[in-house]
Amino acid sequence: MTDADVRAALSALAADDADASTVDTDAIEEAVAVLDDVRDAAAFVAEGGPARLRRAIERAERAGDAAAARRGRDALAAIERCRRAAAGHF
Repeated sequence: MTDADVRAALSALAADDADASTVDTDAIEEAVAVLDDVRDAAAFVAEGGPARLRRAIERAERAGDAAAARRGRDALAAIERCRRAAAGHF
């Protein structure tokens, strides 16, 4: 488990949504949409989007929505690749 995973889990507990049964496809769809523009992606990251996205992925997995979880994981992986590529350049 990465530090980011731990933060997402703790954030879910703090927000009292660890047992939420609804799938937050809004966070997943927002993450997918920001991939088209680097400024939008940067804003998504700055506004805590990755943590919301991780929680949405967890909810989708718990709800059995494999397609939403996969879209979320793919978007998160792309965002993380962009963050690594930009590290040290700004």
